[in-house]
Amino acid sequence: MIDITFGETFDKVQECFEESSIKDELESITIIRDVKGKIRLFLEPLENSNLEKDILDDLEKSLDRKLGPYYGKDIWLPQGEKDGYKKLIDVIREERVIAEWDDESQPCWYVLERHVAKQAWTNQKEVELPWSQEVVDKGYKPAIVSFFSFKGGVGRTTTLVATALTLARHGYRVAIVDLDLESPGISTIFFPDTEESFPGAIDYLLEKNIQGKNWKLSTHLQLVNDPILLGDVEKSLPILTAGNVDNNYLEKLARLDCQNLLDFNNPLLKTWHDMFKELNAAARKLDFILLDTRTGFHDIGGLAIADLSHAAVIFGTQSRQSWNGLTHVIRRLAKPLASKPLPVLLIHALAPGLDVKWSEQELGAFREKAYIVFKEHYYREDVPKSDDREASFYPIIIDWQSELRREISLFKRDSTPEEDSRLSYLIDVLTGKPYQQLAERLCSIFQRKLNKEN
Repeated sequence: MIDITFGETFDKVQECFEESSIKDELESITIIRDVKGKIRLFLEPLENSNLEKDILDDLEKSLDRKLGPYYGKDIWLPQGEKDGYKKLIDVIREERVIAEWDDESQPCWYVLERHVAKQAWTNQKEVELPWSQEVVDKGYKPAIVSFFSFKGGVGRTTTLVATALTLARHGYRVAIVDLDLESPGISTIFFPDTEESFPGAIDYLLEKNIQGKNWKLSTHLQLVNDPILLGDVEKSLPILTAGNVDNNYLEKLARLDCQNLLDFNNPLLKTWHDMFKELNAAARKLDFILLDTRTGFHDIGGLAIADLSHAAVIFGTQSRQSWNGLTHVIRRLAKPLASKPLPVLLIHALAPGLDVKWSEQELGAFREKAYIVFKEHYYREDVPKSDDREASFYPIIIDWQSELRREISLFKRDSTPEEDSRLSYLIDVLTGKPYQQLAERLCSIFQRKLNKEN
């Protein structure tokens, strides 16, 4: 019986080549792991090299012995222009990525993973954004920023709303998009329940592909313009909700193919891009678009933070459960094959207040863990010092706030002075110190000041 697991297969393949002289004859080795986890190989010999049959046979036996049921019993070699597998080989060369253990010596190691789903989380290649970082830095287009939490119940949506209000009250034009399609919540914060239906993101993704130009996002944006919320600025806050959670909502959701969102054949990726472009045009030159994303390793959440955004705000707590997930998220945001990592701000959510006896111990432990994880999985070189307050790993602390533990309603439930007072108090909390700090650091990522210069 061969004792081996899925996670050990790459190591076993390397062992086989270390024990064989065939590696001296190869320019590259590509490990292909199929949708069932089985291993196949594509080998590219050095020019004028002739791989002898007995060496290949020995390699086959070694792979079969070490991989057992994980060996797909296929080794492909290029055979020139008349090769019947030429198109397949072209695809392999196009889609493979450099292996993590490759040390730039001969032969070069590649990996090609075949997935059923979760491509947004496993993709390592750079994907084109709705618009470039360059035009964002120049102020021509808004910065798209995703708010993501690996676990729920950590105040992600509340923090996004607070950040949007803080930025708006400092003169920035901000829009909010609710992409938490399986668990929408933005609508209930800003708007009362009514019988009127308000289309949202789910309707855009579904209806736009059917109706084309007849479906206009501008007619479905909801605007918040209460001066109690936005201050004295003469601006509104455009909101694209997830959609009306009515009897048709699940039927709409069931028709969205959220698997392999980065697949060229999936039309949703272009629709996502079109949605942001149309939103910016409808709202007339935004500065920020803030996305509320799905919790955990959901495809839409992965797509939003890694392939639709110019920056991400990620939430964690000081627990092993949180850090186990966040470590993979941070590794994904490092984008190893891109020119540089995605800018990230880290939130220490549900942190203990300073009046709690053991607060300093937890706050210190979170900072230390964050530094270690970012150092090992995010930075490639020139790691900032551990006390650098502007570094991605240095957390913004948002402690547990009793004022926000209940359902938040940022609309007037009646026309009374008491209701105005309730809203004003809530806004004071939502634009308090931690959210001011978050907005300030978010602005600094894009070379902007919190108080916008008009």
